[in-house]
Amino acid sequence: MEIEKFEELIEDVLKNVPEKFKNKLENLSIEIDQYNILPSEVINKKPENKIILALYHGVPLTKRSQGKPLFPDKITIYKKALESISNSEQDLIKNTKKAVLHELGHYFGLNEKTLKELGY
Repeated sequence: MEIEKFEELIEDVLKNVPEKFKNKLENLSIEIDQYNILPSEVINKKPENKIILALYHGVPLTKRSQGKPLFPDKITIYKKALESISNSEQDLIKNTKKAVLHELGHYFGLNEKTLKELGY
């Protein structure tokens, strides 16, 4: 998928986040890494045979003190990784949506177990 279309896909996912959650999204950067370059600290912690599709960097809303963070939280979407697990464009759309929502879940303070139970 061309990068422009992939960017539109992520924008569409964000547009469809329910208002009660969308209104709480602030100081959050979403970036696309087209080349699946993972930071070394992530590679070293990654369980074997797992592909990292997206990654949340920041302090979840549930763990923040009164003040706002100085730097934005960041979600990185790994385009090549998502493409590698997708068999079709429809599959890529589904997997990308799931990855973005999964990382937004981390932003809101949900852990892996809860996200898995929710289907993300």
